[in-house]
Amino acid sequence: RTMNKRDAKKFEKFLLEERSRLTRGIQRLEEETQFDTTGDHVADIASYAEVGPDNFERETALSLASSESERLRAVDEALRRIGEGNFGTCEGGDKDIPRKGLEAVPAARYCIECKTKIEKDGSL
Repeated sequence: RTMNKRDAKKFEKFLLEERSRLTRGIQRLEEETQFDTTGDHVADIASYAEVGPDNFERETALSLASSESERLRAVDEALRRIGEGNFGTCEGGDKDIPRKGLEAVPAARYCIECKTKIEKDGSL
């Protein structure tokens, strides 16, 4: 019923690589969004308008970092499930998640039926 150890190791390796990639991406986004907090930032309207695009870019980067952080949490949860021996088992109905589904979304927590029900009804 549970995934064999060899397959679990393959998914674990992939998830660890994905975790490393996400972590690097988040760190890079955070570094790019840091701004100079020194000096006097009292600005007139003209200089505020010039800063506007920078603020938009910063907000976009922070939004991306937040999204990447959410994906990182999902990867960490999948790695935890591998460690506990229940990776690949649907959390909603105790069914196996098909291998093709895990290959498409390795951090998947639910089988297609449960995921569809959650999206439709908001819960299981």
